[in-house]
Amino acid sequence: MSTELSAGELAAYFALRRAGDRLQRAVTGHLRDLGLTEVQFSVLAQLGESPDGIGMSDLAHRLVVTKSGLTYQAGQLESRGLVNRTADLDDDRAVRLRLTADGAELLARALPAHIALVRELFIDRMTPTQLAVLREALTHVAAD
Repeated sequence: MSTELSAGELAAYFALRRAGDRLQRAVTGHLRDLGLTEVQFSVLAQLGESPDGIGMSDLAHRLVVTKSGLTYQAGQLESRGLVNRTADLDDDRAVRLRLTADGAELLARALPAHIALVRELFIDRMTPTQLAVLREALTHVAAD
């Protein structure tokens, strides 16, 4: 494996960083207005897709965060009444996280503006073919 990057490789890396940084700044500002961190929003979004809740270990793996970091964020969300933690019926050592009605309402309020930002700063700037190539490439890069 080479220890250097070609000009094209370096340009691709920096383009990815610039695009990601730009989108992240916009998303972070929007979420800050709602009193959420990016991880908290991701927790709510994942739970919004899982009516029966998600085990904390599985959720930490999905979000690529530490279990202790997720436990902290879940505690913050729980203190606001947005999620609740319950014992897993299948494994008494495990904890499941579920969205509350207040959490679902906040997610429903947050999603339209979040989607609009993603569309404006990311999706609408690419052709369907470019988006498909990027999705395939990043899926490969992000694989475990």
